[in-house]
Amino acid sequence: MQFALLLALIGSDPTTLLVPPFTHTMGFNRIGRLYISMYLGRSFRLENPQGMCGAKMVGEDDSTTSNDDHILTMFAVNSGSSQIVYNVRLVEPRIYGSPGRDTGRFNHPHGICCDKQGTVYVADTDNDRVVRLKYENTRLRWISALDSGLDAPRDVAIDSRGRVYVADSGNNRVVVFDSLGTLITTWSADLAGPTGICVLDPGAEYNDFHVSSAVVIDRGRTRISQFSLDDGQQRRMIDMRRIGLDEAGFAYCAFDRHGNVYVTDQTNSQIHLFDSDLRYIVSFGRQGVEGTSFDSPTGIAIWRRFGQVFISEANGGQYYWIGLDAYLLGFYPAEFDSLKPGTTIALYITEMANIQVDITAPSGTLVRSLAPPHMQHPGEALIVWDGRDNKGKLVPEGEYKITIVARPTYSQPMRILRKELAGSVRRV
Repeated sequence: MQFALLLALIGSDPTTLLVPPFTHTMGFNRIGRLYISMYLGRSFRLENPQGMCGAKMVGEDDSTTSNDDHILTMFAVNSGSSQIVYNVRLVEPRIYGSPGRDTGRFNHPHGICCDKQGTVYVADTDNDRVVRLKYENTRLRWISALDSGLDAPRDVAIDSRGRVYVADSGNNRVVVFDSLGTLITTWSADLAGPTGICVLDPGAEYNDFHVSSAVVIDRGRTRISQFSLDDGQQRRMIDMRRIGLDEAGFAYCAFDRHGNVYVTDQTNSQIHLFDSDLRYIVSFGRQGVEGTSFDSPTGIAIWRRFGQVFISEANGGQYYWIGLDAYLLGFYPAEFDSLKPGTTIALYITEMANIQVDITAPSGTLVRSLAPPHMQHPGEALIVWDGRDNKGKLVPEGEYKITIVARPTYSQPMRILRKELAGSVRRV
């Protein structure tokens, strides 16, 4: 679909990302400097926030209940102050680190990643290293540093085997270490100053389609590429101009459980969404637009199990649930006869959705349900109605209403959001 057409379809109140209900957040889905200073003290300075990550820590999980399964411990990089800010179980913020080069110190760090065992890696950019930390008993402690000739590493990711992937910006490569910190391999094909990376491998939890790929941001934060985890080869790429942008500042990226990729754009104050094959789906948010605005977003973390999305921005951060938007493109043809019965229903959806299609006669009687609700991948969807009723008979002449209901596949948004689209076709 052409970018201009997609923009024309997007309404003023998109729901690709949902603000969680008040009962879930008590109204705190967006935090600013005032809120942060209340919890961390007036001496704390939020300065150039960068990457973020989070996990449901094994040591903090109450196995006797599922009520706490959505409560994560989050980590964020406060780059300008060379600190790691972390929020224990989303209720107790703390600070680790200070400027410097020794143990427990950082020099303008950027990316960060973690796993549920509490292993945390930080791209300590101006110290030319990746720092390994351990989170346990609600505290962070220093473990070691990885360097192997790194030059200004900007981001870091971890897979289900504990392998660490580093966007080694100054060396125009991605470096891969094993869980012990031993260098495994490097990727350098057609990379120019990589600054962001996310990884999803088949062994990862909540990877519904067993996606195996890495997504890398490079070329001055204007290009996004997909790489194979098997051989480090570039599979495909997309430049900012391919999605209708004259300038961009792609910052960080993250996968959802369907393998779709969310990318923050600091320049345009947006979140861009791509499918698992790096096909552009939609952009969410506008600077200064009430309800959908971002302020130079940078870090992004997604808890794939429930579709919780955490985003850092210039003056704080935001919290969303993954929802969806759906648009009816039309019916082709809008009229049909007995010689060429039926029509094709064209939709555009922005996330994985459960789709239900019902067709009613002029009298209001349901004449056809097109199979049970089924899962549809994001992008353009074509659904065919053959012009027959549930008994297989061609419908009589007249106008028929087609109602399409799209629901998200994530648990909580599925219960509170539905997109209903409707139109009509005529049998002549």
